[in-house]
Amino acid sequence: MTLAPLRAAAALGFRHHLAYRSEVAIQLVAAGIVAALNGALWTAAGEATPTLGGVPTTAVRAGVLVAWAGIGAVATRVHEDMGERFRTGEIAADLVRPISLPAMIYARDLGRASASFLVQAVPLLTISACFAPLGLPHAPERWAGWVAALLGAHAVNVGLSFSLGIGAFRMGSATGLTHVKATLVSLFAGALLPLELLSPTLQAVSRCLPFHLLGRTPAQVLVGEGPVLPLLAEQAVWAAALWGLGLWLWRRTSRSFTIQGG
Repeated sequence: MTLAPLRAAAALGFRHHLAYRSEVAIQLVAAGIVAALNGALWTAAGEATPTLGGVPTTAVRAGVLVAWAGIGAVATRVHEDMGERFRTGEIAADLVRPISLPAMIYARDLGRASASFLVQAVPLLTISACFAPLGLPHAPERWAGWVAALLGAHAVNVGLSFSLGIGAFRMGSATGLTHVKATLVSLFAGALLPLELLSPTLQAVSRCLPFHLLGRTPAQVLVGEGPVLPLLAEQAVWAAALWGLGLWLWRRTSRSFTIQGG
């Protein structure tokens, strides 16, 4: 398989995300409102409590706002798309196309994520920095690391969603899995609720799950003080594991299945 179909799929995902400009604008406004509320909330919390879980509240605020700015770019609906393909029977046509379905799905969603990064993540980070000091770095390697961390977060999220999408075929619908995933992302990604507020047990659980890699890890890379490579390596390990699981499930599922309705 050549790279030309994958480049075309990525370009299609990029253009499709920008096709509905009013929707993109509404999403940015909604995300900006949440960022402003988060900024105001944690500014007030910082005035009342200098530290939270041993971490300066200003650092907690920066982590939450940076995570919120980036998580929109790595969010994906691949599991919903997979469930719809199985439900409508479109998956049968995918099997005869001269391109790997997992590769096509990843390339197309990478194009969508690239567009979302430009029209949502970057503007939202700029808006957030206007509301509250985030301690954004001047070193270009930190910014390059942030982009790399977002790419890693995207690979993790798409790998997870691809596996859930195949699970939707087994269950008949992606609705239940979608709600479960959304709940876990909201709780453990660090973009709405800082992990410092969780109990020690839940913090330990969050470190054993991949959801903190979607929001918390890119924020740590950009505004943290620790080394970047271990964080990126953790994302790479999780991405490889989730994609390995997804490809294994796909090989088993694609051998024989019945489209709903006949």
